[in-house]
Amino acid sequence: MIRAACRSKAALLLLALPGMLLATVTFQRRWHWFRQDVGRSVALTADGGYLVSGETWVDSTLYGIVLARTDSLGDTTSVHHLLGVAHGSGYVCALRGGDFVAAGIRSGSRFYARGFGPSGDSIWTYDPPHRGLVYALIATSDGGCLIAGRDSMQDMGLVRLDSAGNEEWVRSYDEPRVQGSTTNGVAETRDSGFILCGDATDYMGSYVRLVRTNSAGDTLWTRLLSGPVGPSLRAVCETPDRGFLAVGSEFATAQSRNVVYLVRTDSAGATVWTRDIAPADTNAGSEARALCVTRDGGYAIAGKIDWGDSARAWLVKLDAGFDTVWTSVLPGKSREQVTAVWQTADGGYVLAGTSDPPNDSILLFKTDSVGHVEVGIAEEQTAPGRRIGLTVRPNPASGVVKVEWSLPARSTASVSVYDITGKQVYSAFGLRTTSFLLGLRSLPSGVYVVSLESDCGRATRKLVID
Repeated sequence: MIRAACRSKAALLLLALPGMLLATVTFQRRWHWFRQDVGRSVALTADGGYLVSGETWVDSTLYGIVLARTDSLGDTTSVHHLLGVAHGSGYVCALRGGDFVAAGIRSGSRFYARGFGPSGDSIWTYDPPHRGLVYALIATSDGGCLIAGRDSMQDMGLVRLDSAGNEEWVRSYDEPRVQGSTTNGVAETRDSGFILCGDATDYMGSYVRLVRTNSAGDTLWTRLLSGPVGPSLRAVCETPDRGFLAVGSEFATAQSRNVVYLVRTDSAGATVWTRDIAPADTNAGSEARALCVTRDGGYAIAGKIDWGDSARAWLVKLDAGFDTVWTSVLPGKSREQVTAVWQTADGGYVLAGTSDPPNDSILLFKTDSVGHVEVGIAEEQTAPGRRIGLTVRPNPASGVVKVEWSLPARSTASVSVYDITGKQVYSAFGLRTTSFLLGLRSLPSGVYVVSLESDCGRATRKLVID
């Protein structure tokens, strides 16, 4: 009877597994290495995985850039630390062709960037005498990249590099009406120019600023916007009508807290409208730190929702008409926020950010298409008191792996292995032991799912065969 029940469950799993494997994978990951780790950005890799970047604080005087690469299920495949940079580093972007670039600053606030090949080998270094601060890094359509931030004269600044790390031009964008301004976000436009957004200050108050350039970095127009209290613009994108959408935060006096702030302009930079997005929870504030265009013509805004004593990553979906479709508070602890967001091929979203003290961790979230994070097939959980404790070691592997589990006495188990299409490539029924050796030499390299069924439930683990 038990064997028949197990066979029935396995058959149901075989029918369901292809859908599970093709469905949106979701996960959350946290990394902590040294005294403090700050997440900056995330890039999508050619193999369907992710490259997360950030800054790591080793000791009181030593900072580094950290690059953590994961597969499509969020499992870490490599970690690299580039030491010897200054505070304010840790940005990454993926170039056309599979290369990627990490950027930051050296001591003395000098711009710094390093290029890497698809395998992670360093291929060039950009270490000029130009001084400034880095706040954004994007890939350009010609295969190079653009470093954005603030120059030594406290003005908005850009540095453009080609695919080999050669400097093409450096530009500063002075605004005589204010004391200084900073580029917080930048995007390439359809005519290969750029749109910059950021903050500006003088002795009279705070402002937000937009600058439009051509492909050579020459100014086409600049706009200085006032009105909101404590405004900040963090990210910007071009809209289908060649206008622009910029997002950030402002202080809402009615709520006595920050709220997400949107600025919509036409192609010449004239303001069409401004808008706030406040959380439904009136006790919470919110900020936007990242923005991406979605495949349905809408927009995804990422940042944080803040209750004062705690904060969580917050994701907001807008439709093509800029109306809110849904909002999502991502699971977390302590104080967390995200500073980068991209839509993924399966319609979900990948976000990178930081968990503040006492965790000091770099965060990576992968959500489904409506901003939810569920446990993926790689790490399925069972209810407390009914944990099966399935392990597969070593993993990745190439010869033989040991499959182990824990079950109550006299329980039987069935173990099956499925390939990425959901096809069953191995099965064993009526097992009364707590482990066995599984030979892999007959299976091609790739990603598999090991599934254990028992009357206590089911557990699955991902298996990578080299």
